[in-house]
Amino acid sequence: MALRWLISDLARPIEAATLALVRLDERLARSEPVLADGVQARSQLFEAQALVHLSGELASREDLVLHDAGMDVRAPSTGVVRAARILNQRRSLARRAPETVLAAEALRRLIGVAEDQAAGEGKEEPRDADVATTTSRTRPRPRDPPPWEMPRLAGGNDDALWPEDDEPDDIEPLDPGDDGPGGEEGGGELAAVDALLARTDRMLGAFERPLPEATPLRLRDLDYGASARLDTWLGALKAAEDAPAVLAAAIALDAWLALEPAERGGEVGFALAATLLRQRGVAAHHLPTLGLGYRKGRFRWSPHQTLAVRLAGLIEAIHDSARLADGDLKRLTLAREVMGRRCEGRRGNSKLPQLVALFMASPMVTVQMATETLKVTPQAVEAMLKELGPSLPRELTGRKRYRAWGIL
Repeated sequence: MALRWLISDLARPIEAATLALVRLDERLARSEPVLADGVQARSQLFEAQALVHLSGELASREDLVLHDAGMDVRAPSTGVVRAARILNQRRSLARRAPETVLAAEALRRLIGVAEDQAAGEGKEEPRDADVATTTSRTRPRPRDPPPWEMPRLAGGNDDALWPEDDEPDDIEPLDPGDDGPGGEEGGGELAAVDALLARTDRMLGAFERPLPEATPLRLRDLDYGASARLDTWLGALKAAEDAPAVLAAAIALDAWLALEPAERGGEVGFALAATLLRQRGVAAHHLPTLGLGYRKGRFRWSPHQTLAVRLAGLIEAIHDSARLADGDLKRLTLAREVMGRRCEGRRGNSKLPQLVALFMASPMVTVQMATETLKVTPQAVEAMLKELGPSLPRELTGRKRYRAWGIL
């Protein structure tokens, strides 16, 4: 009954978002491969940057593109590293079949629950017969020792540094009236210092022992309950099987944001909701960028809002993601048509068409990137940029050195 009410109340935004997604998917399917692949490659970069911004970190587009190409000009920040991780994860999910991505076991491996379960299954439960004969299983586990403590002699006295009968043989007792070697004044104090140093060396030699094994760093809280949260999310996904594709994706994303099955991977929910749209056939030829549409919109999800308000906002974000990708496809189509005229009449071994394809695939192109990709000299890249003339994409940095061009 609740699902029928949601469908009837959100019918208009569901229809608008569905039409936008289907129209974009059909245009990508009918476009040339260089354009379709370029739109998807650029969208993945935009999506990774948007998801990092939503988490409160900053990731410069220039640094992200250069880091993805392996051409960092500075040490990458934490935001750039996280955006690169999200980018690689989305590319991996886009290459796999939707049914494989949304399988329960694959989701457990994705959020790291499978490793914790395997570690728990490896521990045997104590049996009744073992409890009577073996006390180590029923004995509480001792606390881990502190990372460093004052070492003590094995079997020795805690109050003495060494036993009395284990005096060093090479140290002679001092005569209070002795002035030390050579009869100089103050020699007794120097001999006492030498004796103290000798005894210290002997003590340290007795304390030499291998360092204890380091306690493994635990990155996840075992009491977080990620497995139970994931099971609840899979139940919500099953409950929305009969809903329209866009509404089912919105329900899946809303449930993920509310449950947070991944303790440190909340952004993966946007990719899973987009994968659900691929599975339903609404976006069969691309992975929608729901995070980009959510960031560009005015809606912000909150658990204190009603379900209808949350779903309406997420459906609007899905609509905006399709609209933004469609606009990017139009810009790339026009730019390729204009730059393609400059490639007419070129020789067969000309690198200019490959430079145009590089502009289609990346939102930003530098001379270094073109040099590495096309396997030519920087002077050749500069010459090809001049050959493009008025069709050359806009320069993005405003500098005279280390410039970058892109279609934005």
